[in-house]
Amino acid sequence: MKKVILFVVDSLHPSVLGRILSEGNAPAFRFLVKHGTCIDRVISSFPTMTPVATSSMITGTWPNQHGVPGFIWYNEEIRKIVDYGATWQSILKIGLEKVLRNLLLNLNEDHLNTKTPTLYEELEAGGYSTGNVNFFMHRARHTYLAKVPFTLALGTGFRLNREDVSGPSHLTLGQLIHPPFSGRAGAYPRGPFHRFGFNDTFSGKIAAQLVRERQQPDFMIVYFPDNDKYSHQHGPLRSGFSIEYADQQVASVLDEFGTWEKALEENVIIVTGDHAQSTVGLGKEYLIDLDSALKSFKRLKATEEASGEDNRHEIAICPNERMAFIYILQRKDDLLPEVVGILAKDPRNAQISWKVSENKFCVVQGGTEKQLFFSRRGPFRDVYGQTWSYEGDLSVVDARVLSEQIIEFGKFPDAFNRLISALEARGGSRIAVSAVLGYEYFALGAPIHPGGGSHGSLEEEDSTVPMIIAGMPVEFDHARIIDLYPMILNHFGLGSKI
Repeated sequence: MKKVILFVVDSLHPSVLGRILSEGNAPAFRFLVKHGTCIDRVISSFPTMTPVATSSMITGTWPNQHGVPGFIWYNEEIRKIVDYGATWQSILKIGLEKVLRNLLLNLNEDHLNTKTPTLYEELEAGGYSTGNVNFFMHRARHTYLAKVPFTLALGTGFRLNREDVSGPSHLTLGQLIHPPFSGRAGAYPRGPFHRFGFNDTFSGKIAAQLVRERQQPDFMIVYFPDNDKYSHQHGPLRSGFSIEYADQQVASVLDEFGTWEKALEENVIIVTGDHAQSTVGLGKEYLIDLDSALKSFKRLKATEEASGEDNRHEIAICPNERMAFIYILQRKDDLLPEVVGILAKDPRNAQISWKVSENKFCVVQGGTEKQLFFSRRGPFRDVYGQTWSYEGDLSVVDARVLSEQIIEFGKFPDAFNRLISALEARGGSRIAVSAVLGYEYFALGAPIHPGGGSHGSLEEEDSTVPMIIAGMPVEFDHARIIDLYPMILNHFGLGSKI
């Protein structure tokens, strides 16, 4: 049976990949497309943030099941805001130890729902070996000792130095966990200026080494993070350079098989992204200032614990670039409507949504009086076979009803399902707000990218990634990133839980 290598390029934009391929660049990707299938529209999670999307990829579920709501979110169990290190300012404010502990330990061991098994866990239970190279979702049954680099350990006061981390048969996490280097150690870029090994070159060299030394597991994920940073800085439509560099890393892995044809004889090769990005305007008017808009409410700070009894905290603002959660911390009937009322006046808010009651949700459009109620199950069916009922204006989510009661979503793909999955991810009452194309949310602790690229929203450009599958036949009419999970399980003869 063929092995599977899944290459994940962060923020891989389908239009840019298409342009590169048409220009004759990215030879490895072109080879894989020529000998396989290229799907240019695969729908990601909402929010379209890396921890959420990668959790969906590795569990085959949406955030209401896997339990990772965003990059910044409010944890009702501990009554604190969780931040995986969105900005250096927030890291300094929260503390390096807490951020690293969230990212290295809590994300996989606590935040990711233990009742949603990962691909590694399912495959290894079926007798297959699995591997992870720099992909942050790594929960599995093996235990590794992560050695925190001296610079980082010093920043935590050595409170985070050596930690047990779970993972698959093979696990590489930058400098923290890696196999003995093959050849010259300096060839593996490390240290603070190379993000301690969390870079494309490091990922490519480790993956190539595993193949060369015949240590390649049956299933392996190789993560390339650099394109995300490049797209944020230069804008997604200028990310051709960084995508071509990721292609070079993939080529270096394929080279280890002798010929690329032999690589496909022995492997299924998949290339995809976790989400894409869209361009943000350069002026201040393209930043939606939630701190200013909601200044009349008592806000929970990043370093505080919520206290509902003394009315000290009414809301928690959790910005996720082009979307944000506003958590309602008080049991006041008028609090949520007041927050919604303020947000609804701003036409830069494409959707403001919340859960009304069990299986009833509402979404309104900023700057208009349009609103829409929707529920699971009903007479209307979408392309995924999900059924819905609704009352109100479908234009709020750019949807329409076709003949035979088929509901079709336009520039907000799979909108009902993705909104529900965000609003029901873990406990707590919240409002999810998604920005109009070109805008980004500003709040304390929020990363902003004026004139660059951003993501997070329900919008199609943020939400759509390409997927190249070579080495096995596939049939996808309407693909979503959760489809990777059953597809890979089926390849190994283990069926699907979806």
